Amino acid sequence: MAPRRGSAQALTPLRATSAIDDAATPYLYAMENGIFRKNGFDATLERATSGAAAASAVVGGSFDVGKSSVISLLTAHAHGLPIVAISAAGDYDVSNPAANVVVRPDSSLRPGADLNGKTVAVSAINDSFSISVRAWVDKFGGDSSTVKLLELPMSSVPAAITAGRIDAAVLIQPFLTQALAAGTVRSLGDPVSATGNHHTDSAWFTTVAYTQKNPDAVNRFMRIIRDAAIYVNGHPAETAGLLTKFAMVQSNDVGKIRVLQGWKLDAANLQPLIDAAARYKFIPEVFDAKDLIYQNALR
Repeated sequence: MAPRRGSAQALTPLRATSAIDDAATPYLYAMENGIFRKNGFDATLERATSGAAAASAVVGGSFDVGKSSVISLLTAHAHGLPIVAISAAGDYDVSNPAANVVVRPDSSLRPGADLNGKTVAVSAINDSFSISVRAWVDKFGGDSSTVKLLELPMSSVPAAITAGRIDAAVLIQPFLTQALAAGTVRSLGDPVSATGNHHTDSAWFTTVAYTQKNPDAVNRFMRIIRDAAIYVNGHPAETAGLLTKFAMVQSNDVGKIRVLQGWKLDAANLQPLIDAAARYKFIPEVFDAKDLIYQNALR
C-alpha cells in the first residue's frame, strides 16, 4: 500500500475500541508496525468489555471506529442507530473453529438437551454467541428457550465454571487455549457452526456521520485493515504475540488456533446472521445485509 507522508501535525486522530479477541490483531499489527502513521493516522486502540459496549461507545462519540460482533451491529441497526460496517474483522469458517462451548472437565453435559435449563455464559447478552448457543442447542435436540444466558467477561469464565456458578460458557482466543491448557475446562464443541459454515462474525464500524465528514479517512482505514488482515492470516505465529499483549494474558499456545481474519465485506457473509437474529427474535424482522454496509466497502 502506498504510504501517505506528512508531518506529525497533519496526522488524523483515529480513536478505536474493540472487544478483546483475535479479530483485533490486524489493527494491532498496523499500529505496532507504523502502518497507520505512514498512512496519515495517529491511531490508538482501547479495550472494550464486549462488542455491544464498543458499539455504544462509538455511537456516543467516545471513539471514531470500533470492532463488534455482527449481531451487535445488526441489532443496533434494527433499532435505528446510525452505524455502518466498514471492514470485515473475524470471519468464521467451519474448518477453522475458534469458539467453543466449555464445561468443567468432570461435567457429564453433552450438546443438546443436556443444556436445557442450564446457565451458559457469553461475553454479552444478545451477541453473536447468544444466537449461536441457542441455534446449537436446538440443532442437537435441546430447547434453547430454557437456556439461561449470563453475561460474563471471558477472563472470568474458568473461575466461574470451577466454582459452579455457571454450567457452561463460550470461550474464544486467547482465553480458550489458555483454559484448555490449564485443564480448568473441556470443550463440548463449536456452537457457531449452527448458524452456517461460513460467515463474517465481526466487523469494524463507524457512524454514518463519521463517513460523511471523513470519507478519505474511512477509505484509508479500509485499505489498511484489508492489507493487515491478509498479512495476519499468512503469518499466524509471528502475530500471535500482539493478541496476548492486547489481552494482557500469558499463553504460549495462542498461535495454534487463530481466527480467520476477514479482508472483504460481503453482504452474503452477513445475511445468515441477520436471518438467525430474526428467527430468535433478537431483531424484529429480516433486512437486507447491504443496508448495514458502507457503500464504498462494497466496491
